[in-house]
Amino acid sequence: MRYGTPSRPAHRATADGGLALVARGLGPAGQHRPDPPRARRRARAEPLRPFQLLTRGLAALILFALLGMFGFLVFADRFRDRAPATTLAPAEVAQPQTLSLGSVFGERDEVRPEGAAGPYAIDLRHMSADCAEATTGELGALLDRYGCREVVRAGLIAPYPGYRVTAGAFDLADAAGATEVEDLLRGLVEGGDGGFATLPAAEAGTTTPQVGWHARGHFLLYCVITRADGRLVPSDDPVAVRITAEIIDTHLAESLLRPVVAG
Repeated sequence: MRYGTPSRPAHRATADGGLALVARGLGPAGQHRPDPPRARRRARAEPLRPFQLLTRGLAALILFALLGMFGFLVFADRFRDRAPATTLAPAEVAQPQTLSLGSVFGERDEVRPEGAAGPYAIDLRHMSADCAEATTGELGALLDRYGCREVVRAGLIAPYPGYRVTAGAFDLADAAGATEVEDLLRGLVEGGDGGFATLPAAEAGTTTPQVGWHARGHFLLYCVITRADGRLVPSDDPVAVRITAEIIDTHLAESLLRPVVAG
């Protein structure tokens, strides 16, 4: 008998039925049949759920921690804004002192500015409520217009042979007035219309001394430099420049404007 090709309907039936059964029945008897792909993916996904829950929990915990920290910072900032402001006074405040012979030139018979070659010996002291007594020419009237209240001065023998110094301070009404007098003085001195008197008083007809001055707060500090032999002290004399720095910028400034501990 010759076998022929099955008809089309029979072929379809065999492919959907008998062929499929033969394919599934391959292998040793009793072998477990493998799961379909979708079932295998579901089985692998199951063990991942606890890890995902743990990760999400940690993320939520971190988020809550950040929110809590942000809230604390906002609260602390608002609390700080409401707190009363307190101002601490500095431990030391530069406060100009009132004039006195002791405060300016001390109780000893000498002063020793820092960096000086030696002590300046004090041989004369003077204090007066009449500022004009320490001036010459028009300077007395100028100081009076700016409320000069008193003057303290001393005659000094410099540690540099042949040099004498008259040094002192005028107490004016305010710092602005002291600064204006400082600016106006140059015209008086250069024009020979006014200046500072020496201790002891210079004899008439002697040469014009070398002078220096500087405003510090409401004080006008000054020094007059002369030579014992009567010779002129030029403006570029290096000894005169050093004396001016030691007396005005160091000794007088530090004596009158030294820091005072705030109580």
